[in-house]
Amino acid sequence: RWQGRRFPMRVCWHMSVAGRYLLLCLYLCLWVFALFNYSSRCRYSQPDVFIEDWPADDSRLKSGRCYLRRDSLQLQPIDMHNAPELHHLETALAGPEVPAQMRLRPGGSWAPSNCTPLQHVAVMVAFRNRDFHLRLLLNRLHRMLRRQLIKYTVFVVEQTGPEPFNRGMLMNVGVVEALKLASFDCFIFHDVDMIPEHDRNVYLCDENARHLASAIDEMRYHVMFYNYLGAVLAMSSKNFFRINGFSNVYWGWGNEDDDISARTMEAGMLVSRPPPTLGRYKMVRHPKAVRIESGNEYFMAWRARHYEDGLNALSRASYSVLSRQAMPLYTNISVRLSRQRHRITPEWLSNSDSVWWFLRFYYP
Repeated sequence: RWQGRRFPMRVCWHMSVAGRYLLLCLYLCLWVFALFNYSSRCRYSQPDVFIEDWPADDSRLKSGRCYLRRDSLQLQPIDMHNAPELHHLETALAGPEVPAQMRLRPGGSWAPSNCTPLQHVAVMVAFRNRDFHLRLLLNRLHRMLRRQLIKYTVFVVEQTGPEPFNRGMLMNVGVVEALKLASFDCFIFHDVDMIPEHDRNVYLCDENARHLASAIDEMRYHVMFYNYLGAVLAMSSKNFFRINGFSNVYWGWGNEDDDISARTMEAGMLVSRPPPTLGRYKMVRHPKAVRIESGNEYFMAWRARHYEDGLNALSRASYSVLSRQAMPLYTNISVRLSRQRHRITPEWLSNSDSVWWFLRFYYP
């Protein structure tokens, strides 16, 4: 009778020991996985390569290059609820009362007049039906970039028609069309709802894929995941063509930023980010779009179409430019994209990467 009472207790004790060993084995497996897949691909770097102390004896000024004063670049207060009307912005930034050296040129261009900038920058904004967001961004972006003494042009690539929004393809089209107007050293691929907070987050490219949005308020000022390259990405013209640009097959929200991150990994490019104290952004609140159907499945097949789906796949049949206008605050490129021309094929899907690679990308 006593043994009968103790038997369930012994079973429970043995089960608890087995559970402990199971948890220990699981922990060791995760530790080994992390050990062999650890990547030091990302670097947090101060923008000291771009910002240098103003020389006391003005010796460096004789070279004519633009140097920035650290004390002139500060964290700025952002009003996310009140966006100036477009005509008020045009008067404040490009009106006749603005001093000539600070006045925007038609097309949303500006360059410092008293020094030679380091790079010629094109800011690409993929856009559709986000007027409030665009006014907030333009109001902040132009003021910040002029403080940074950057030679730049803002391009708003607007998608028309009933097809789902295709951010990646709009960015590709923007680059191709912008290079028809001028030569650019650096491209900034910018979401319209991301408002930069700190002036010291310098909008220039380096030899890496430079992810400028290292701290977003909606993500508690953290990066979403290690290899994340969404929201705001800076890349030199040479590197962008080297990786064949963005994919053209993501019709809807999501995964095009993961795809270009994978392409930079394949090319052996590192990722540089400003410290979270500098790479701060506020996201404009808006209803969330439904994530693209089968987006992860498309992403798993990125390697099979890397060299066929991108900049080199664009043709006259891919898109049509409906208008190109030099507005006071930006260059508007209105385009109609061809969904029929850019679809993922069964051959690509049949050559998908393994789930192991998928885990390594999101959980390195």
